[in-house]
Amino acid sequence: MQTIQFIPCDSGPSGTCLQGKIKASYYDLLEMFGEPAFEGIGDKITTEWVIDYQVSDGEGERKYGTFTLYDWHFARNLHDNSAVTDWNVGGFGFDDSIAADIACQMFADNRESLVYAKLHELKEKDEFIL
Repeated sequence: MQTIQFIPCDSGPSGTCLQGKIKASYYDLLEMFGEPAFEGIGDKITTEWVIDYQVSDGEGERKYGTFTLYDWHFARNLHDNSAVTDWNVGGFGFDDSIAADIACQMFADNRESLVYAKLHELKEKDEFIL
């Protein structure tokens, strides 16, 4: 069975592009991934999380990736951290968007943090090609 691990980062990669979108509140993302890598008034965003992930098949094969979650064009309501926001998912490929979707579904199922050295078993329908 495959597992996935999410590792929050302090800074982001350059050159990512839009791979998808998720819906979540600021509070949900804070609980899922901890403090954002960036928070303030940026060029076109106010908040960004940078998440590295690792998928393992338990037999030595691994896949690594990174996704970013950011509120493009100041989409987040800064006066209501409970408001659901459309967050852009940035990455280098489609798998990065899939990893963000899986993280959201895992959080919806368990309502607990996804980081800090936790390995999460993937459902068969969510497995990656390694």
